[in-house]
Amino acid sequence: MRRFSLHVVGTLIVSLVLDVAVLSAAELNAAPMLVIKNARVFDGRNLRPEPRLTLRITDGKITTIKPDESPPSVGETGSVTVIDAGGRVVLPGFIDAHVHPSIPLGFTALREADPNYAANRAALEARAMLRRGFTTVRDMGGPSFGLKQAIDEGLIEGPRIFPSGAMISQTSGHGDFRSRDAAARATDSPDVMQSRGYGAIADGEAAVLTAVREQLRSGASQIKVAAGGGLSSMYDPLDSVQYLDSELKAAVRAAADWGTYVAVHAYTPIAIRRSVEAGVKSIEHAHLIDEGTMKLLADRGVFLSPQAYVFGGAFPMTGKGAAIPTGLDRMMKLAKQHKVRLTFGTDVFGAPQVYGWQSREFGARLQWFTPLEILQQATSINADLLALSGPRNPYGGAALGALEQGAWADLLVVDGNPLENLRLLEDPERNLRVIVKSGKIVKNTLP
Repeated sequence: MRRFSLHVVGTLIVSLVLDVAVLSAAELNAAPMLVIKNARVFDGRNLRPEPRLTLRITDGKITTIKPDESPPSVGETGSVTVIDAGGRVVLPGFIDAHVHPSIPLGFTALREADPNYAANRAALEARAMLRRGFTTVRDMGGPSFGLKQAIDEGLIEGPRIFPSGAMISQTSGHGDFRSRDAAARATDSPDVMQSRGYGAIADGEAAVLTAVREQLRSGASQIKVAAGGGLSSMYDPLDSVQYLDSELKAAVRAAADWGTYVAVHAYTPIAIRRSVEAGVKSIEHAHLIDEGTMKLLADRGVFLSPQAYVFGGAFPMTGKGAAIPTGLDRMMKLAKQHKVRLTFGTDVFGAPQVYGWQSREFGARLQWFTPLEILQQATSINADLLALSGPRNPYGGAALGALEQGAWADLLVVDGNPLENLRLLEDPERNLRVIVKSGKIVKNTLP
């Protein structure tokens, strides 16, 4: 009997520990109560007409947004922090729909680096992303599961992460990081980039199914597949089409069986069309798309996830990337013309300098879109994309990309009006006066 009782007690202790671990991922670091008063509110879709609003935040979520009134006294509600926004615009926290926080080094350096060193570099970059106002990111390829866990548990500062895990690629595809002298046989030992979770080579329907399921098993919220050639990969031409229809359909089916979706890396019309016909929900890059294919995206409701700054002149575009800048302009114009759901992403990775370009994406889009449209892309439209993860959404307890009752309390208080001067967001250190994630104050430089 004593033995049985000890076993029961032990089981209860383990259960309680597990429950605490689950709670910590979503709610551990939420402040008891936060009040932000005297705010002009951009709710993720429009600037609300009321000149002065008060947001009340409890347990990491927005409980009310009402016209200004006296905040509750400490004696009535317990611990309360009050921030006077001073009539400034308050925005939802930004979402970067295409970034690589777990690739903090160039590929050559990454192959040779101690994984612990790379992980610590990634942690620093994650903190910097949050300090730039990006409270949520969608990791489009890389071993970010541990980084996400450390952030969710409050061990380090960083954005919410929707991880894809390893980018799935055919042999000779965009995610095949092996050197030319590497043997191509599937029975050989995995390349170091595969074994560390940056890429997964899979040929044929059965292997693709296995690769997708491995990422889902590890905690992927969506799946990333390379369906065409790339710029950062050494041996695949940009115009190459990767994966057969049947292989892409296998990936889509495996993801759908878990209630989520596939995003594909693709530039050319044929790669994009093949992917859309297979059921893919998000096209990454697409800078060489034609009008007929853009219409297909609009008809099917597929999200387009492009990047403007890094492809618009930040890097010299020569060789196989020479057509990208011209394609970028055409793509953005076609997307706007056909009302395709365009997301906000940056594709920064590889070095601190490149990560530092993240906020420049705002200004880079102004030649095609209004400040309102760009802010919608970086908040509510991106949130709609992330919601496609369905039950695999790791933060599904509330809305993202919105300032509304019941939403996650991820918000920014801005100096100046970004709806009139969007470029002020390119200097987040100066102009983001308050950053709040899940009700917790990350930064506050207001008096």
